[in-house]
Amino acid sequence: MLEQVARVMNPLPPARTTKKAWLAFVLGFLFSGIALGIYFRNWVDLVVPTVIWLALSATPGDTGFWAGAVIGALWGLLRAINSNERMSPSRTL
Repeated sequence: MLEQVARVMNPLPPARTTKKAWLAFVLGFLFSGIALGIYFRNWVDLVVPTVIWLALSATPGDTGFWAGAVIGALWGLLRAINSNERMSPSRTL
């Protein structure tokens, strides 16, 4: 499963600085793609989680809303971990 996540995340450019995975998780859960787009400074991080959250929120009941929040949180967490792993050693200082 982690290989599939890496295939999705690897085409995205790594962040300029090291990102905190726990902060990306919280921002993704609370504010979805809007906060992640600002945190990672990337349009894809803004659009993809937001579209997923909006699509799931359109479903009847609260389940879609909360599922969208969890997906946004996981996107932020996995994106931060993947970005930090691919960052060159000179950029981590």
